[in-house]
Amino acid sequence: MENFFWGIIAGAVIVLIAFLIPAILQITRTVRAAEDFIKTTQASLNPLLLKLNETIDRTNKVAAGVEESVHNVQHLTRAVGETGALIDELNHFVRQVGVFLSAGTSGLGSGIKAAFAILTKGAVEKITSKK
Repeated sequence: MENFFWGIIAGAVIVLIAFLIPAILQITRTVRAAEDFIKTTQASLNPLLLKLNETIDRTNKVAAGVEESVHNVQHLTRAVGETGALIDELNHFVRQVGVFLSAGTSGLGSGIKAAFAILTKGAVEKITSKK
């Protein structure tokens, strides 16, 4: 009876080995295929990664240029705003001077007119009093 059990165990081991050998061979083939796939993928990804790094560098340079341009535009708009404020102050000053000159000229004109009226009235009175 003991030999029978040993025979069953031996048969089970043989059947197990018969099933494991194809499985081990298939696992070996799968590992080789995976290694080949990884090598192929790595070979095609390396140039892509290099190009991606170059693109990132170019994009960073462009972004730095855009930042510098925006900074320059900010300076320009600030300068234009200050120039506009100065022109507004100058316009206000010119208007004040214009009002002052207008009032002064008007007053001077009125004074000359009044003086001329008085002189002509006095001259007319002298001429009429001599006759």
